[in-house]
Amino acid sequence: MSSCTHQTTIEPSKGHIDGHNNATRQVATGAAAAQANAPLSAANAVAKAAIPKPVTNNTYLPPPKPKAKEQLYSIVVYDTPVKEVLFAIARDSKFNIDIHPSIKGNVTLNAVDQTLPAILERLSKQVDLTYKIQNNVLNITPDSPVLRTYKVDYVNMSRDTASFIGADGQISSASQSSGAGGTVSNSAGNGANNSSRTSVTSESKSHFWETLEKNLKDILAETDKEIIITRTGINSKSNVKTKGDQVASNSSEAASILDAVREKEEDRNEYKTLFAGTVIVNREAGIINVRATNKQHEKIQDFLDRVMASVKRQVLIEATIVEVRLNDSFQAGIDWSRFGNTATSSGFTFQQSLGPSINAANTGFAIGYLNPVSSLGNLAASVTLLKQFGDTKVISSPKLMVLNNQTAILKVVDNLVYFTVQAQQSQGTQGGVLSTITTTPNTVPVGIVMSVTPQINDTSAVNINVRPTISRVVSFVRDPNPQLLNIASQVPQIQVREMESLLQVNSGNTAILGGLMQDEMQRNTDAVPGVSDVPVVGEVFKGRDYANKKTELVIFLRPTIIKNASLESDELSTYKQYLPSQQLTQTLEVER
Repeated sequence: MSSCTHQTTIEPSKGHIDGHNNATRQVATGAAAAQANAPLSAANAVAKAAIPKPVTNNTYLPPPKPKAKEQLYSIVVYDTPVKEVLFAIARDSKFNIDIHPSIKGNVTLNAVDQTLPAILERLSKQVDLTYKIQNNVLNITPDSPVLRTYKVDYVNMSRDTASFIGADGQISSASQSSGAGGTVSNSAGNGANNSSRTSVTSESKSHFWETLEKNLKDILAETDKEIIITRTGINSKSNVKTKGDQVASNSSEAASILDAVREKEEDRNEYKTLFAGTVIVNREAGIINVRATNKQHEKIQDFLDRVMASVKRQVLIEATIVEVRLNDSFQAGIDWSRFGNTATSSGFTFQQSLGPSINAANTGFAIGYLNPVSSLGNLAASVTLLKQFGDTKVISSPKLMVLNNQTAILKVVDNLVYFTVQAQQSQGTQGGVLSTITTTPNTVPVGIVMSVTPQINDTSAVNINVRPTISRVVSFVRDPNPQLLNIASQVPQIQVREMESLLQVNSGNTAILGGLMQDEMQRNTDAVPGVSDVPVVGEVFKGRDYANKKTELVIFLRPTIIKNASLESDELSTYKQYLPSQQLTQTLEVER
């Protein structure tokens, strides 16, 4: 009989797969009871329905532990010995305390609800002490000098830059006066004001390591002390002094003798400066070791942070040099005031007076421009705008990235070679004349040279000293030496256009330097040989071509402060398109 009964269903254990709830278990039990009478497909369907869903173990971060609240203390003392204050602090804070015997002085303090480190810092500013908490022990020691190492990443180099620009209209001999940083003179000779000379000399010296070492020693100078080192003969003087003291108690005459001995002793003392702080500089490794007190180390660290933050600033300077050939309607020069009337350049605020009045004030030739749409501004639009005044030609478009207070020079020139010829004649042995010709090669640079020295301040403004120089060959002049009549010695005639200016431009704005104008006159005559030389009638057989050309040189200058020297930065991301594509780079790497 027992074999005919249904088998009892065994309940799953408590450690079964999570998510297998009671309802699922009941479905599984009913499915097992009806398995004998149900079709095979129905049994499979019920069995699939009884399979529980997979278990997902979620990993949760542990809850943050609450930070222990710092104990606050209140201390009010007036002209109290510092040792008593420190013992009171140790008693209330449950710290053991060790105080160095040389700790002395009184303090006055009013501290309400402050932490223990804050109170000890305030005490260290009144008394020469330093503290350290270790193993529940508060150690109080004098603030004696300790050696610390600082890392300074800067190139080991000293740079000196000097530039000179001048104009000399001297006719007779003249004297020259000079001054610091620049030279400006106007003088005359022979009692007449017929000469003029103007010159500007600029110098830039960058001696980073020498200046830094001197500054650190000046910071530590406050701890230097002057001690007395007595010369030889101290024993004899001491004996005299002791004897004089004994006599001085007996008579006033002996007292005067004692004072004289003491004065003599002071005269024989030798003074020596005891340097408490020491600075050791290794320029090649960029390491500075400083021996100083903790208070001085704080000043040194603050000073180094400020210095390195300043010297590591850099600026991208973009310059575009454009030559404008003026139209007939603008022969007086570019009308800069028309820039402000154009809708596409509403950022310009420059105005220049072009009136014929001699007393008209010069409005300057620098202008700021900011295009908020583009991160790099729009110099191309400025150059295009100049076309309404004439034909434009971009001579050069240099771009320089310069560190703060450093000079960068860009030079793109052709070294033109010419020869100077010297002929010397001498009497020959047979009565003839011997000619000795000596040629010396010379080179003259022709092209563009531009030097830039920026200074970046904290308000994103850039002070720039800029000096562009543009030179070109106008013609060749024959050497007028009568001894070189049969020798073609051509000397190039060079035209130089340059300016030197110091201006301030905000980062991203554009400054315009203009006004370098020149006139070129061309006189060409074509004639029929022979017939054109006949008076009156010969004019019919001649053709003359007279042309005048006026050009103006315009320099666009835009500084941009670079905060992150990477192509991913906003300031330099535009130049990423000029680099080889990623596919090309990968191909080159595979070929290597």
